[in-house]
Amino acid sequence: MSIEVKNGVLHIPGAEDKLRQKGMETPAFLQDYTLLDIETTGLSPYRDRVTELGAIKVRNGEIVDEYSHLVAYDKSNCVPAFITKLNGITEEKIINEGIPVAEAIHDFRQFIGDDVIIGYNVNFDLNFIYDLAKKYHLPELNNNYVDVLRLARAYYPKERHNRLIDCMQRAGIAQVEQHRGLDDSIDTKKVYDDFHAHFTPNLLVQAQKKIKNFSLTDEKLSPWQIGFRNPVNNKKIVLTDHLKMNLEDANKMIDNLGGQAQGRLAMETNYLILGDHDFFSRDNNDLNKAQELNHEGADIKHLSESFFLNMLDNWARS
Repeated sequence: MSIEVKNGVLHIPGAEDKLRQKGMETPAFLQDYTLLDIETTGLSPYRDRVTELGAIKVRNGEIVDEYSHLVAYDKSNCVPAFITKLNGITEEKIINEGIPVAEAIHDFRQFIGDDVIIGYNVNFDLNFIYDLAKKYHLPELNNNYVDVLRLARAYYPKERHNRLIDCMQRAGIAQVEQHRGLDDSIDTKKVYDDFHAHFTPNLLVQAQKKIKNFSLTDEKLSPWQIGFRNPVNNKKIVLTDHLKMNLEDANKMIDNLGGQAQGRLAMETNYLILGDHDFFSRDNNDLNKAQELNHEGADIKHLSESFFLNMLDNWARS
């Protein structure tokens, strides 16, 4: 079986359990949904924390309920200065006004329920929420979703930037973005409603066609298929033995995506992909060799199989 992207989702035989089992993107204009936006301390769900959860529940096109809470943690609530400058969220504010993370994610997951989720560049938000829900043993966040960014790219195909604020300004909705969960949820709904009023059937078809569907192991991909977000392009990658994915197929995938699968570590290697167990091992020959080369001036990053595959899944969904 080949490795493929189907309806924007990475499918990798033998290693499906390494991926977040999120739903599929379904570009559409709906009347009933939950629209969400979160704030975080950074871009990585592996390193950073959710600081705020915001969402609105929509029925028949109208907001019928809202959710908005800062999220407090037991160990640290430190917020980087650049984040505070962006949205005004501080450590003190979280401590004084936030609710415990376990309570927050439980209530938030319940608020979402089985709804289709809508958001702007929503895959970013889904990664954080998915991981938090899993950590606290809540129902898996496998809801299908609509990404308003996908719609924006179809509506403004010649624009270089299609951020939420760009769409808000073009539609005359607002001149500034609040960067707060509930406020941005409401503004995203306004942009979504504006698209709904102006989209043609052809534009919706164009948005749907942009969702990726192709094999990653049959043949080398064209530049338009690879895109500019592909994390493998121009990377030299070494796969270790203790991986769940088929090594032959994985090496083909890397080469087809514009990378180079290497048989052994070298000074020019970019990524060393380790099995999830080996990633935390202190006595791993490949990792030790990579560290030796790094001491000599190389810049080899070691990634777990799960991290590597979820990077690819994020690209597949982009």
